[in-house]
Formats: sequence, structure tokens, C-alpha cells
Amino acid sequence: MTATFDDRVVASSRVLYKDVAGEAVLLDLATETYFGLNAAGARCWQLLTTAPSVRDAFEVLVEEYDVAPDELRRDLQTLLDELLERGLLDVAHA
Repeated sequence: MTATFDDRVVASSRVLYKDVAGEAVLLDLATETYFGLNAAGARCWQLLTTAPSVRDAFEVLVEEYDVAPDELRRDLQTLLDELLERGLLDVAHA
């Protein structure tokens, strides 16, 4: 499954999220596997799972982090693809 920047994504119902000192731990209840995110990844997760679209999350991240937009777009797409592939996020198509 893939998502575009126009899609909205939500946390899978089988995932528990826990903030741990600014970083994040995701537990997939179906597979009983953990997935860790550093502080930047945790911020991406927070925005991706609450923003109206991936693009809206991206626009907030561009303002918050000192990174070139093209680099952020690539990194965010890579993270998004990995979270979707692992079943941690679901696409909520409009």
C-alpha cells in the first residue's frame, strides 16, 4: 500500500503508541513487534496521524525543522512507506 501527499493517514487500530522521553515506541498488537522512532520520527508520527493530509503534516514539518523541502519530502515519504508496509498506518482515502 502506498500513500500520496494528498492522502490522509491514520494509526492502525492494532497499534499502540507511547511517547518515551521525546521518542516513540509503536507496538503492533497483531505481531507483538516494536518499532522505535527517534524524536523527529515521533514528531512525524504525531503530525501524520492528526493532520488532514500528509501534505499538511509536511508543511508543518518544513516550518519546524531546518531542512531542505526536497530532502524532507524524500525522508517523509520513506518513513510513510515503511510505516504503511509494516501495517502501522492505514490510508484513509477521501
